[in-house]
Amino acid sequence: MSISNSFLPDELWRRILEIGIKTSGFRYKDLCSISISCRRLHRLSNENSLWSHLLSSDFPSSSSSSSSSSSTTKSSTKTLYRERFERDREKKLAVNRRIVLRKESQIVEHSRKIREIETRLADENHKLKTTVSELSHLRLLRVQTTSSSSCRLGTWESSPLPLGGVPLQVRLEIT
Repeated sequence: MSISNSFLPDELWRRILEIGIKTSGFRYKDLCSISISCRRLHRLSNENSLWSHLLSSDFPSSSSSSSSSSSTTKSSTKTLYRERFERDREKKLAVNRRIVLRKESQIVEHSRKIREIETRLADENHKLKTTVSELSHLRLLRVQTTSSSSCRLGTWESSPLPLGGVPLQVRLEIT
């Protein structure tokens, strides 16, 4: 057996909606959802008293200015709520866009630094390969020189140590 909402008077439905908003935590989405269930609840859910409470709870910083602006413009509190909600949503979207732009900028900067490091790494690899190649050629030359020629180490003369110098000068004679 279903009970139709037509058996309850408007005052009772209004009170149910007020209690839902004030104590049960109804939000604007809940009030909008209720308003599409039937014509009577649509009419009751559009009342300024309900939207006024939502306006003061969702936008407490602007609730003092809402009473003066609603009386001067004679617009509904629901319209005022919608405007503030849209403005608040735009602010949040702008903040999110700034955050995304900041992160994208950081990504670009990090990518640039990575490319610099990769370039330096490639230069260092090239220098390393060149050095290894030169060292290999020197070892090969040393092996060829010692095997094909006789080397004689001779001592020139002992001299006083120059600043940062070597104590003994060595002369290599290849015959």
